[in-house]
This record gives sequence, structure tokens and C-alpha cells, in this order.
Amino acid sequence: MKNIWGKIVYYFTKALEFIYDLVENILEVIINAADSIRLFIIPIVLFFVIGIVTIPLLLLLVFTGPGAFLLIATIIVFSISILGRSVLNSFRKVKYAQINFLYDYARYEMEGGVENKTYQFYKDKYDEIQRRKFEEELRREEERRRERQRQQEKQWREFFEQNFGGYSSSQDGYGGYQGSSGQRGPGAFVGFKQKYEEACDVLGVPYDADFSTIKAAYRKLAKKYHPDISKERHAEEMFKKVNNAFDFLSEENVRRYKNM
Repeated sequence: MKNIWGKIVYYFTKALEFIYDLVENILEVIINAADSIRLFIIPIVLFFVIGIVTIPLLLLLVFTGPGAFLLIATIIVFSISILGRSVLNSFRKVKYAQINFLYDYARYEMEGGVENKTYQFYKDKYDEIQRRKFEEELRREEERRRERQRQQEKQWREFFEQNFGGYSSSQDGYGGYQGSSGQRGPGAFVGFKQKYEEACDVLGVPYDADFSTIKAAYRKLAKKYHPDISKERHAEEMFKKVNNAFDFLSEENVRRYKNM
């Protein structure tokens, strides 16, 4: 009897998994569509707001006829676009926990002797899987970042060697980049200095910060704006800016800036 009940639960779970997969795919399509529509709507909304400020009578269009419909549609699109990813991630967690719990229960009923894990166990396991996935993505991003840094470092090294002949150290313990005449050329550092300080501003660190401080700030912001876990509206854009800033703030460039 238990074996029959286990098979019923098993095939019910298979059907439920199919339904959940279908719902997940539909939600993802809706959210992606809302994201695309939001990008198209934003300029229209801004233009309309400016129009209302300029011509207050346009406000009547918002609450009457087609205007009311467009207002509701806009609110719905923005709500789906902003909250959709969070809802989808929560749905995936529930799906994972329920499906695995039911499969585990079905095996327990059919085979016996198998530990019947709790629903909370699978919720916690999902969080652990996502944490490991996030750490793995950070590790891969770190490898890509190091490769980009090596390329940038090569370009900047060539730049300084061509313009200043490399780095030299003076008797007072402070070094600098020198040209063929042996004199520093601060005017040529303007582009480097500006880019360095802009990168520091992105990471929120002082210009004289050491590399360990810069790296700690990068890790904190990378986690905050990672697209898979962040609920910030411009997470993906900020994540790219943070990575680009850290790419530039290599240990060698930190030394270069301090020796200018």
C-alpha cells in the first residue's frame, strides 16, 4: 500500500514540476518584456511629466479616458519590472523546496529506509546552492577581471615607458616617472590622474587608499550590485561600473598614483 501511495506522490510531483516549469518560463518572459517596455516608456513618461508642468491641463488626460488606461498600464509595467526578479527568485526557491521534498517523500514511501528530509531543509539547501553559485560567479569574474587588469597594465606600462622612460627612485626615497630629460612631466599625467580618481569615486574610497582598502570596497559593492541578488534598479549598470573601476585600480596603478 505504501508503495502505491509513493508512486502516486511521485507522478503527482512530476506533473507539478511540469506546471512549475511552465509558470517559471511564463514569468520570465513577462518580466523580460516588462524590462524592455519600461526602457521604451521612460522617455515618454518624462516627456509627459514635462508637458504637465508646462501645461497643467494635460493632467486631465491622466485621469480620463485612454490616459487612465495608460497610467494603469505604466504602473503595472514598472511594478513588474522592478519587483519581478525578486518574485521570480522567491518562486524558484519555493519550487525547488516543494519538488525535492515531494520526490524525497515519494522515495521514502516506495523504498523505505531513506531519511525523509523536511521542507525547511530544502529551502536552506536552495539558499546554500545559490550562495555557492554566487561565490563561483565572483571567482570567475575575479579571473576575468585579473585578465583585463593584465591587459590594462600592459597598456599603461607601455604608455609610461614611451612618455617617461619608466620609473626611477630618488635619494630621498620617493620615486617618479621621468622622461629623457630626467624631469617629471605632470601635464602628461592628467588623463591617468583623472581616471584614477573617478575610479576611486565609484568605489567610494579616498584617493590615497591602499590596495587592500580598494579591494575590500570592491568586494562589498560587487556583492551589493550583483544582478542575481541585488534589488537595486540599476544593479547591472552599477555592477559593470564597479568592475571597470576595480580593473583600473590595480596595485601597480595605485603605486603609480602615489608616486606622481
